[in-house]
Amino acid sequence: MKIHNIISALIGIASFSSFAQTQLQWQQIRNWVAKPQAIAPWDYQQQGTVRSPIHTLIATSAIHGGGALTYRVAAPTCFVSVPHQFHDKYTLKIGQALFESSCSMMVYNTHHRHSQSPDDLPMDYSKRKQGIHVAAVKAFHYTHPNASIFQLHGFNQKKRKSPEGKKADFILSQGRSYNAKLAKLQRCLMGLSSNTFIYQKDIFELGGTKNVLHKVGLAPHRFIHIEISKPMRKRLISQSTSMEQFNLCLSYSR
Repeated sequence: MKIHNIISALIGIASFSSFAQTQLQWQQIRNWVAKPQAIAPWDYQQQGTVRSPIHTLIATSAIHGGGALTYRVAAPTCFVSVPHQFHDKYTLKIGQALFESSCSMMVYNTHHRHSQSPDDLPMDYSKRKQGIHVAAVKAFHYTHPNASIFQLHGFNQKKRKSPEGKKADFILSQGRSYNAKLAKLQRCLMGLSSNTFIYQKDIFELGGTKNVLHKVGLAPHRFIHIEISKPMRKRLISQSTSMEQFNLCLSYSR
């Protein structure tokens, strides 16, 4: 009996290990958009209306980093990434408002970035190389190579090192260089705060240059990294006119 139990346990461990190592591929997400359904270990949910359905994959565990993917049919083509909803307070609410008004796809984390990972990859979506976040971004970029991918972060002004960082409300970055699209976004967001800075031009911290999305083969300048101060995050979720202006600015810069 004991031997039987040991053998069963070993089989279970081997099966879990094999399952956990089978990483989600971006082609699966591309196919899912055409025919939404569950992809283990993510459950499938459908909301919205018959004419305007909203399809969601949501994690049932931390396997593959957990996470949730939401897709809105017949919506403007842009992508919202919220990698740290628990650590960067209010970013999920801001991301959901942007998704509902201006974008077709969104991914957000369902587990804290410092939670224990069931594999050898970090749970932090800005670092994790495999899972629903990277797979969805790559699938979206394959279908819409000229569309923008917005990633929302939060920061504490008091922890910044530079004078600019201590007063910044928005820090915008496309990596180690930027183009006219980001300058256009800056001009628009300055209507919300004059302390809107571009990384590598106005400020040299919080540029997100080591972010995993710079390493997955996206076309230059398609990934837009947006850091938002805590006072501005509070303002966006409490003042509908400010949130509308934020969404419009990102919509204009797509």
